[in-house]
Amino acid sequence: MHKKFVAASAITAGLLTLTASGCSRPASAGPRPETQAALEIREKLLAGAADTAVREDAATEATGTGWGTLRGTFKFDGTPPTPGKLTVDKDLEVCGKGNGILNNSLLVASDGGIANIVLYARGAKRVHESAQPLSGDKAGTPVEFDQKGCMFLTHVLAVQVGQKIDVKNSDPLGHNTKIDPAKGLPFNQSVPFGSPLVYVPTAEEAFPATVACSIHPWMRAYLLPRKDKYFAVTTANGAFEIANLPAGEEVEIQVWHESAAGSQGALVLDRKDLNWTNKGRFKIKLDADKPTDLELIVPAAAFTFKQ
Repeated sequence: MHKKFVAASAITAGLLTLTASGCSRPASAGPRPETQAALEIREKLLAGAADTAVREDAATEATGTGWGTLRGTFKFDGTPPTPGKLTVDKDLEVCGKGNGILNNSLLVASDGGIANIVLYARGAKRVHESAQPLSGDKAGTPVEFDQKGCMFLTHVLAVQVGQKIDVKNSDPLGHNTKIDPAKGLPFNQSVPFGSPLVYVPTAEEAFPATVACSIHPWMRAYLLPRKDKYFAVTTANGAFEIANLPAGEEVEIQVWHESAAGSQGALVLDRKDLNWTNKGRFKIKLDADKPTDLELIVPAAAFTFKQ
C-alpha cells in the first residue's frame, strides 16, 4: 500500500512539474488552472491504488488451506424460565387435545442445553464441495415441514436456497401456512389434511423468516434459507456442528435465536476471545482435518423471554 501511494505521489509531482514548465492551455480552454486538473488526476490515481489494495487484501484473506469442523454446545447459565401455555381458543379437540400447548420460544433441556439456536458462516472465502450452493441439476434432498396438534413440528428449519420443502398437514383440519421472507418468494397457502404442498426458497436471508398460520394464530416457526450449507440449528441438548469450513483463516459466524435480546434476534455473548460483537457474530480460525469444540455459556440476560 505504501509503494502504491509513493508511485501515485510521484506521478502527481510529475504532472505538477509539467504544468509549471510551460504546457500552457489556450485561452479558449477557460480559466480552470492546470494545477486543479493535476490534483484531480492525483485523486483518481490514489483512488485506483486504494481499490487495488482492497482487492489484493481481499485476495490474501483466503490464505488458509484444508477444511475444519466447528462444533459445540450452548448451555443456559442458571435456572431457565418455566414455559407457560399459549392461548389456544379454537379447534380444541385437535389443538393441544385439551392439555394446552406450551410456549416453545425458549427450550432448555434438563442439562441446560438450548435448542433452536441458528448459526451460519458469513461470506466464507472458500466453500467445500459438500457445502456448495445448489444448482439446477443438484436440487438437494427435499425437507419435510409438518404440522400436527396445531403446532409446527419443526420449530426452526434451515435449508439451502433452491431446496424443496414439502409443507404437510397431519391434522384432520385445515391449516394456512404463511412464510414471510425479507427477500425471497413468499408463501401463503391453505394446506388441507393429507395434501402436501411444495415451497422452494428463492433467496438467501440474513435472518430466519417467520412462519405462521392465520387460522391458528399461536402457531409459529422460523425458516432460514442460505446459499451454501454452512449452517446449523442446535438440537434439543444445545449441540451443533458445521462441517468442512475453511481452515487456517478467520471465519465469521452469525448466531441467532428468536428470544435473543440483541437486535433482530442476535445472540450476544461476552466472549472477547472470539471477538463476539453486539450483532451476534464471532470469528474463529479452525485447524485443518480436525474439529474445534466450543462450550458457550449463555446468561439469562441474553434473552428476552415472555411466558
